[in-house]
Amino acid sequence: MNQLTIETIDQVIEWITIDKLDRLDLTNIRFVDPYALLILHLIILEREEEGRPIEVAWPQAASVNRWMMAMGIVAGNSHNSAPASKNRESTLQPITRIENESGIGHVVDGFHHRLAERYPLTESSRRGLVAVMIELFQNIPHHSNATGTVADPHGIAAMQDYEDSIFLAVADKGIGLSTSLGLRNGYGGLSDAGALDVVFHQGVSRFDDPGRGGELQRIADLIRSWDGVFALRTGRALYYFDSRGGDVYDVPNFPGVQLGLRLPRRVLT
Repeated sequence: MNQLTIETIDQVIEWITIDKLDRLDLTNIRFVDPYALLILHLIILEREEEGRPIEVAWPQAASVNRWMMAMGIVAGNSHNSAPASKNRESTLQPITRIENESGIGHVVDGFHHRLAERYPLTESSRRGLVAVMIELFQNIPHHSNATGTVADPHGIAAMQDYEDSIFLAVADKGIGLSTSLGLRNGYGGLSDAGALDVVFHQGVSRFDDPGRGGELQRIADLIRSWDGVFALRTGRALYYFDSRGGDVYDVPNFPGVQLGLRLPRRVLT
């Protein structure tokens, strides 16, 4: 393996959670996307919290190492909250904590400012992107610890730009969608795949208030209309689509919810 991406990160989760490896060899990795980066961050943190830290052999490619450091992951300290200043210009938005709903506006403003610095956003694209970020970031305080049983769901987000696309990723290691939905009357006992089905095909949310629910479904529909890439992972299930289509897939178990969006840069103009 020489890339850590939406398509390959589940192999790493399998090595760590099923094969119980104590050493992760990333020396040959030459590219990492933000979705895989956030999951790697959470894997390392989870093992540290379990008292079984995993040894990581970091990428040998200097450019990848510099980018990971600038994004906020430093060899030997995966949860460093202060991104290295060196090579920061290569990042669009380093890993940022999302801890509570009151701070979401500030986080969204920061993400939008970094994006606007590089790209001439139209009013419609600005509104669309800000609305997407608010909805995604709100999922963390609303759902990641809805039971109050998780000491630190560790909500995080990051963003990176490429020649033809913008990549936004959001992740936590909270209770997951099926447990969150299970708090709503009539939705207990859902599997992870079943939770994805009712969220994306029925627009169901944990909240049964009139007008609530359907946010993730609307975002997925928007990304599909932009010919983008969408991935939402929870527990043992992954909902993924790109321009060729998609489906719900079985994946190795990992706590929480992790989401990645890849948007064509043309949608910003």
